[in-house]
Amino acid sequence: MSKATYQSKLMEKLDGFVEQGTSDQLFAAEYLHGHVIFATAKCENIGKIYPHDIKFQVVHSLRDALVANELTPHKQELVLSMWDAINKH
Repeated sequence: MSKATYQSKLMEKLDGFVEQGTSDQLFAAEYLHGHVIFATAKCENIGKIYPHDIKFQVVHSLRDALVANELTPHKQELVLSMWDAINKH
């Protein structure tokens, strides 16, 4: 799977939550959208553009955000649950 295909699949799943989700799901989807875009750009800059590289960067970006207490515990749970859900096959 190419970088573009993987990123498109993630964005499509997140867009589904934006279009039909609750306000909590909308928040989590938009938050993850930003992390996916950031991770993809970072991967392109370092020349690692495979899906597992993007996933790795998103996980590390989320970890850094959680360590920095960017989200309340409730929002953390929402974001991490959605990340897990969109990565299931």
